[in-house]
Amino acid sequence: MTAFIKAARAIGDLDDDFYRDERQRDVWNEASAVGFQMVQWIALLAAAVLPWAAGRVGAWIALGIILAWMAVSIATTSYARSQDVDVYTSAKKWRPRAILAAALYIAGVVGIYARLSTPLDQTPETWFGMIVGGICGVAVVFALATWRRRRDARRVAEEEARDAEGM
Repeated sequence: MTAFIKAARAIGDLDDDFYRDERQRDVWNEASAVGFQMVQWIALLAAAVLPWAAGRVGAWIALGIILAWMAVSIATTSYARSQDVDVYTSAKKWRPRAILAAALYIAGVVGIYARLSTPLDQTPETWFGMIVGGICGVAVVFALATWRRRRDARRVAEEEARDAEGM
């Protein structure tokens, strides 16, 4: 068991006797999922509103909320992945809730940038830096998309190999 799994099990108190009763465990897992999703939506909504409603201070708070939101999301999906569960299996399509979440995230990021960036009358060096940064950002996005496609293809191949062995 990795250190990450040990830490996740300790944080979630997953070895408690409470989880031995199957019905209790199922209901608690559903309740935890509802709570997790609620926290996710509240964080995205707060991060989208704060920069516009509270100025620079709100932007700094929104930045902290976005970073905490990302940390929790990454930890959650990492734990699921470590247990051989692909949380993106059903997320192949953009559903209305995913579009709304993306819109809230983008509104938060744009608000944070708008409040914390310097005025638009910047020097040419600053513009050059923004252009290079944008190109690097796009390259990272494409690299991550390629990596994810390869990972998904590898996972499907592994599942098909396991299914073939089981027959």
